[in-house]
Amino acid sequence: MKSSDLQNIFIEELKSLLPDWEFIKSRRHFKKAKGSTVWFFHITCINHLDDFDAVGDVAVEFRVENDRACIVGAELGNIEGTGQRRFPVHNVVTAKSSAHGLFDFFQKFGLPFLIIHSNPVQVVATLERGGKQAMLISPILYQHKEQITQLRNYFDHSM
Repeated sequence: MKSSDLQNIFIEELKSLLPDWEFIKSRRHFKKAKGSTVWFFHITCINHLDDFDAVGDVAVEFRVENDRACIVGAELGNIEGTGQRRFPVHNVVTAKSSAHGLFDFFQKFGLPFLIIHSNPVQVVATLERGGKQAMLISPILYQHKEQITQLRNYFDHSM
């Protein structure tokens, strides 16, 4: 079976596990809006000759009107603290079992991340503290100052 067919089976299985989330096929991510905050669960497929590995990451986007104020996120394995976590897909059976495995991993590490980092005050505090946690949620150090400013502007519009 072609890798693209396996990817479709994998994504369809994830869609069944995330019925409250909108799937954006062109971006290969799931999206859930909560007021001026948007959650993302993105799927990356690392293709091999006859199969692929799936990797998940999550992000929180803060919006002011229709503009992005700030976005923070991380790969699920990095949130866990173990480095990139891959879910291998070789056939139809592993497409479904890996979708369930990634979903369980998302439930354990991704959802708590999304909940905690949906609080802009928490994100500002993390970015101001710096260090490993700040680099996890926003790995480009020179952007932290601008993100803090944007989030403070977000406070003014949303509170």
